[in-house]
Amino acid sequence: MIDIHSHVLFDMDDGAEDLATSIELCRDSYMNGCDSLVLTPHFFEYSYLEDFIEERDMRITLLQEALEKERIPLEVLPGAELFLTDRVFGADNLDELTINGTKYMLCEMSLNPFDTKNVIRWFDELIDRSYKPILAHPERYYVFHEDYELIDRVLKRGIIFQVNLDSLIGANGSLAQDMSVDMVRRGIAQIIASDAHDLDFRHTRLIEKLNELPDVITEADVERCLIEIPKKIITNQDI
Repeated sequence: MIDIHSHVLFDMDDGAEDLATSIELCRDSYMNGCDSLVLTPHFFEYSYLEDFIEERDMRITLLQEALEKERIPLEVLPGAELFLTDRVFGADNLDELTINGTKYMLCEMSLNPFDTKNVIRWFDELIDRSYKPILAHPERYYVFHEDYELIDRVLKRGIIFQVNLDSLIGANGSLAQDMSVDMVRRGIAQIIASDAHDLDFRHTRLIEKLNELPDVITEADVERCLIEIPKKIITNQDI
């Protein structure tokens, strides 16, 4: 399996606090059938892009060295979770925020209510720059539950939807579960990921959570959303 959304990289955001935690999250990921894990720390501060990349890459190198020492053969790949605001219009080259140097870019919006008038413009800006946006956890956005037409408008732009495994098993509430299950079954959501942050609740133990999936989610759904499509993303293939 390939997990394209995680906050496993230490001391970057609200995810892993230290290297030891990162190592254990990677160990759990590998022991639960994951071959490749994309490290996607939150990116908010557009003015500090170079600093963010430098810190991220330094920590990735330290983590890779530690995994080799611990004999954990998990492939860890660079990425980021870009927070969409109007600042994207004046942002410098964002290439190094993409997943593994591909055209695919993981994005997020505010989970709180906000004025959605610029949402399509944000995505169009990224598309105009030749990026292929992936929207993280659409099932968790208040604005989507209030405005289904916005979902249709986003999908018409060719945006890829990634739902959280936690949502599918009900950990984010019934509304998020109902929406995420429906999106997977209808093929609207093309990726399932952990969005892992810690060792206890939002963890990387994929098999443990896959065993809790509703019966309507099939093995074919899991293979498509955790193997086939993610592999195309990390290798920069068209979907």
